[in-house]
Amino acid sequence: MPKFDRWTLLFSLNSFVAAMLALWIGFAVGLPRPYWAMTTAYIVSQPLAGAVRSKALYRVLGTMLGGAAAVALVPNLVNAPVLLCLALALWVGACLTISLLDRTPRSYVLMLAGYTAAIIGFPAVSQPGAIFDLAVWRVVEIGLGIICATLVHSLVFPRPVGTVLRARLSAWLGEADRWALDVLKGADEQAFARDRRHLAAAASEIQMLATHLPFDTTRLRETTGVVRALHERLLILIPLLSGLSDRMQALKDVQDPAARRALDAVVGWIEAGATRGPGLDLIARLQAEAAERRGGDWNALLVESLLVRLAETVQALGEGHALMTRLENPDAPLSPNLAAATANAARRRMHSDLPLALLSGAAAAIAVLLSCGIWIVSGWGDGASAPVMAAVFCCFFAAMDDPVPAIRSFGIFTLVSLPLSALYMFAVLPAIDGYPLLVLTLAPPLLFIGLFIPNPKTMGAALATLMGFCNALALQETFSADFASFLNVNLGQFVGLGAAIFVTAAMRSMSIDAGARRLLSRTWKNLARLARSNRAPEPAAFAAALVDRLGLLTPKLAAVGPRDDLVGVDVLRDLRVGMNLVAVQTARGETSGSARTALDAVLDGVGDHYAALSAGRRQPPRADLLVRLDQALTRMGEARFAPNSALGGVTGLVGLRRNLFPDAPAFNPESAA
Repeated sequence: MPKFDRWTLLFSLNSFVAAMLALWIGFAVGLPRPYWAMTTAYIVSQPLAGAVRSKALYRVLGTMLGGAAAVALVPNLVNAPVLLCLALALWVGACLTISLLDRTPRSYVLMLAGYTAAIIGFPAVSQPGAIFDLAVWRVVEIGLGIICATLVHSLVFPRPVGTVLRARLSAWLGEADRWALDVLKGADEQAFARDRRHLAAAASEIQMLATHLPFDTTRLRETTGVVRALHERLLILIPLLSGLSDRMQALKDVQDPAARRALDAVVGWIEAGATRGPGLDLIARLQAEAAERRGGDWNALLVESLLVRLAETVQALGEGHALMTRLENPDAPLSPNLAAATANAARRRMHSDLPLALLSGAAAAIAVLLSCGIWIVSGWGDGASAPVMAAVFCCFFAAMDDPVPAIRSFGIFTLVSLPLSALYMFAVLPAIDGYPLLVLTLAPPLLFIGLFIPNPKTMGAALATLMGFCNALALQETFSADFASFLNVNLGQFVGLGAAIFVTAAMRSMSIDAGARRLLSRTWKNLARLARSNRAPEPAAFAAALVDRLGLLTPKLAAVGPRDDLVGVDVLRDLRVGMNLVAVQTARGETSGSARTALDAVLDGVGDHYAALSAGRRQPPRADLLVRLDQALTRMGEARFAPNSALGGVTGLVGLRRNLFPDAPAFNPESAA
């Protein structure tokens, strides 16, 4: 039996109170299906109050949109059952496709709109004239459950998103400090792997938490720009620290006295708290030291690159700590640059996959059509629940690589709930009278199941059991225990479940390693597109997309283990390559002549390499790309343009050489010329 903390106990109690409040109001105002309000209160409930409010708003909008779609489609197509089924199936599929392109709470609008139209539309075919009333009641029932859950979780000892987010950000920044110290002090590879796994996973988690921040009640809601700016610095730190680790590996024990002093100075600065003022002085020293080494041999270029990476790391860490101080103390001052950054910080786009979203939408539409076919051909009076549940199951789990195990598990736990539902419906409920006794009899199972919802590992099973129990009881103002209806409706659920499993397994399911290869291919396509672009993207925006994909890829690669087709895959190396390409693209825009021609040749070669990888041709970079890199390093050493751009361009070229040709002989300016 897992241990439950006070937040888990409070969540279960609050959810139960919200559900009973929704049920009581539903009885009081005479709603036709008040149990929908009770079930919705549980579905909407989240451990964090801000998450409840954000999802609540989007769920209400989605329910209203789905109800409007049902009202528009059913009366006009009820006399053509095939066309009606096709229209509702296409609506479900289209809404699901669009919702999968947005991994924020906004996606609930269209996902709810899709399967709500099915929930309202299919049972209404027997009474199309009442479709408007049915849609209105459905929206009211769901809206009632949402309002009750929102009020209870917001008013009764709420757990704010801001508090959790601040703790996550503080812990993330502490882990970034630790990773930097591990790199600079020469810790082992296991420490590096641990640090980067934590940071990549936490970066995506922080972004998801931040999406709920506008709906929070804490003071942190007013500092959304600071949170986004801090998140940008955290995203940039992952490739920076990874690149710093690569330079340290290349130089092994750094013998250069000035570089050694620089490393010790950065270590001392981090251990002293990474404050912004001393950090600015340290950045100036590091950049000046790096600028003095232009045009040297390979060892000098590595040291120069190391110093540039150190300066960038100090800047990102210093700004991160300054922004964290601002979050903890609203009166803490910010530099003009950081103040402007917080004002202009934008929400970064997360990874999306249009082809996979289209496939998921098509699978949902076909599963709904298959269920409709069984319903129509069999002449099954209560078969409307089959396409409804097919739509619900396909939508709930569409974001997974392989939704089939989750759908199957949901069905199993729904089946497990049926004996308990039958016991209550045919033995317990007929023996009681009145709402207080109903609450007392429902409390033991609902409070117990509610304890497992906050845990991500048990949430799916708990919600399946709870939804199966509540929906099977179908509590209404007038109680009626009809075994034939009970069996028919629940049998329809499992027909829909079977259709969803069959179609999803045939069309949509992919293994974890296939999902990893798909994400890798998308990463390589993006790198090829970046290399061939005419302009450099904003580093933070580009890092956001790659780090988000890194957070998705890391657990997949760990689960897959060693495989021949994934040997040599290093997602962090690809991330470093991407940031080096950004630096080279930036320098390219500020130079001309032979230096620009040499940079163009490098970018073309890198683009060809990653285009080949994305097309499935696993091969090392071509030898002529190494020649192009060396020639570009020579030309950049001779070029005359802005010092910062020159340093960035040379550092980017050194990074590309190190990541693409780690075992190549040292760069020799004379032979390259």
